[in-house]
Amino acid sequence: MTAAASEAWARCRGWIEAALAAADPLNTIADVERQVESGQAQFWPGERSACVTQVVDYPAGRLLNLWLCGGDLKELRRMLPAIEAWARSRRCGAACLTGRAAWGAVLGKYGFRPGHITFEKEL
Repeated sequence: MTAAASEAWARCRGWIEAALAAADPLNTIADVERQVESGQAQFWPGERSACVTQVVDYPAGRLLNLWLCGGDLKELRRMLPAIEAWARSRRCGAACLTGRAAWGAVLGKYGFRPGHITFEKEL
């Protein structure tokens, strides 16, 4: 990471860690940082929030996964058009977000609709 990106990561890390704790028990913050550094994931820092995305290729097309988002919700909503424009420039035909049901009320205004439901069980 560049010095500026490292500084932004340090400032935003807490928001990403909180999102990770809520949404992804199979990765650590070090895993996320490695994926950002390698280009497998993209880091979108804001002033009071941050998002980490992944471009996922499937046989039928490319998808932008809004993997980890945290911080100020109003700011995240303002960041969304730039993130979507970037995804379209990378030939992503859709975007998805896995999160708590409460996200549905917020994201519906931006064209997102419920897709699949994830069921979890600890083993």
